[in-house]
Amino acid sequence: MVIKSSSNKFFKFFKSLLSKKNRNIENLFLVEGKKVILESLTYTRPEYVAMSETFYSDNKNKELVTKISSLCSTYIFTETIFNKLSSTENSQGIIGYYKQLHKTNLKQIKTGRYILLDDVKDPGNAGGIIRSADAFSIDGVILTKECVDLYNPKLIRSTMASIFRVDIYILEEKADIASLKDNDFKIVSTSIGNAASSYKYKFNGNLVIVMGNEAKGISDEMLSYSQEKIYIPMNDGIDSLNVNVASSIIMYEMNRDEKANC
Repeated sequence: MVIKSSSNKFFKFFKSLLSKKNRNIENLFLVEGKKVILESLTYTRPEYVAMSETFYSDNKNKELVTKISSLCSTYIFTETIFNKLSSTENSQGIIGYYKQLHKTNLKQIKTGRYILLDDVKDPGNAGGIIRSADAFSIDGVILTKECVDLYNPKLIRSTMASIFRVDIYILEEKADIASLKDNDFKIVSTSIGNAASSYKYKFNGNLVIVMGNEAKGISDEMLSYSQEKIYIPMNDGIDSLNVNVASSIIMYEMNRDEKANC
């Protein structure tokens, strides 16, 4: 059956999930696009999938449609109605709805190397950092509660399918990070003052590397929990980088040390 009316209860439910408040109430988030949804099936399954009538009827999508229909409830909408469910201007015609993935209890954290985002606000930056964490074999990403909403649709698009492969934690309080020092983790903040060069720093052992807010940098509170500081050497006249770029450089350096120790 093709849903044609915006008064339909399923349309209203999926439409409501464009709101952060409703996503949190339902413990769901949405992912758009054929490629990402197909990749996601390796790691999890959606709870629901919405498709446009055009996508559903296209023979090129028959295999994916059949597979998804066997895994979860699937709903077909007319093109006009479906486009109201999308967060993009040019939708690919398919949206998956998944259980939220993050954890809040740092007692669950595994040993390894992590990036912590301290109040990072831009969804493209946060999503790009999660994507880089996946690319450079970082064990996870930790977000402060004041960061951009992890399930912001733009952030999810920026991660591609990395959102399903990277362990993500959201801190209830910044002070919670201090507990990791009791579990042999070292907290290291990026800073331009009184810091060691990232090119020379040895990223050994269990680490949390803290990256700061786009405008304000790392908060004083998070700096107070840090045991060491590092900086990225740059040409004179440049004193900062976009947080996504800076985080990717740091993660590359962390990955280089890991490969060198193999």
